[in-house]
Amino acid sequence: MRFLLLGGSPNKRNESVFCAVCGCKFDVKLEPGNIIPVQYFYSKQLGKALTDNETEYWECEHCSGYMKERMIEWMNKNWGTRCPDFEENCPLCRAWKYFDYLFEID
Repeated sequence: MRFLLLGGSPNKRNESVFCAVCGCKFDVKLEPGNIIPVQYFYSKQLGKALTDNETEYWECEHCSGYMKERMIEWMNKNWGTRCPDFEENCPLCRAWKYFDYLFEID
């Protein structure tokens, strides 16, 4: 699992930021050591490239959650790995079937 580091106090737990894509304000729940969970996208370099200022670029979990890698990590964490054989009555198999369908759409 990948993590990004955020500078600041090691006791800091929440950070209020704005999504660069949809503009909504959201709270980032930092893990110990100010580690940003993988469901958020954060970049200082992209913020500088887009605005010519030293700014932070954030995407909320809804706007950054469409990346296939992050969805695979989320599926494995919350549903588990795929069953070796597909069974229509298995909730896990159906969840992975919907996952496959989402990424077949062009």
